[in-house]
Amino acid sequence: MESKTFLHTLDPRVKIVVLFLFSWGIALVQDFKGALFYLPFVFFSLLMAKKEVLKLAKHLFIANTFLLFIVLSMVLTYESPNMLRVGFVSISFDGLKLGLLLFLKSSLILSLTAVFLSTSSIFSIFHALHHLKFPNSLCQILFFSYRYLHTVKEEYETMLKAARCRGFKPESSIKTYKTFAYILANLLVRSYRRADRVYKAMLCRGFRGEFPVYSHFSLKRKDIIFAVTSFIYLAVVVLWRF
Repeated sequence: MESKTFLHTLDPRVKIVVLFLFSWGIALVQDFKGALFYLPFVFFSLLMAKKEVLKLAKHLFIANTFLLFIVLSMVLTYESPNMLRVGFVSISFDGLKLGLLLFLKSSLILSLTAVFLSTSSIFSIFHALHHLKFPNSLCQILFFSYRYLHTVKEEYETMLKAARCRGFKPESSIKTYKTFAYILANLLVRSYRRADRVYKAMLCRGFRGEFPVYSHFSLKRKDIIFAVTSFIYLAVVVLWRF
C-alpha cells in the first residue's frame, strides 16, 4: 500500500488556495531577492512530499529544459545598452538577468504546483475547484479532457500501428504527410463519435450537468493550521518588501 505524506491528507481546497496565492506572489516579484524569499516555503513543501519528489524531479527537469530556451532567447534578443557584440551575435547582460529571474520564478511556481496537485487525485482537484466556485462547465471540460486524453492517445497509437502493419514507414515525403493527415482526420471523426456515445450513455444514466458526489470535504485542524501558517508566511514576505 502506498504511504501517504502530510500533503496527501490535506484538504485539496486549502492546497489550491495556498497554491494560487503563492503563485500570484511569486509572479509579481521584480527581483531575485524577492523571489528568493519564497524559496524556503517551496523547499519545505518539497520535503513534505517525501518520495513524490523523485517522481516529480523528472517532469520538472523536462519543464525546466524549455525554460532554458526562454533564457537563451532573452539573452540573444533583449535590447539594452549593456550588450556585448561578438560578430553578428549580440549578447544582452540585462536579458540574461531578466531570463534567469523568469527561470527562477517559473521553477518555483512549477515546483509548488507539482507538489501540491500531485498529492491529490484528479477527481479531488476538480471537486475542490467546484467547491471554490469555479464555473461548472469549465470544471467538466477539464475533467473530460483529462479523462479521455489517454483514450485518444490509444486510438492514435492503434491507427499508427495498423498503418505500419500495412507497410507505412514515416519519412520526409508527401506520402507520409498524407498518411498522417488521414490518421488525424480519422482520429477526429472517431473522437467525435465516441464523445457522442459517451454523452448519450451519460444521459441514459440520468446525467443533468452535474456529477453526484457521495463524499464531501471537511476542514480539519491540520488544514486550518497549514492554511494560517502559509498565509502568515506570505503576508510577512509581501509586507517585508514594503
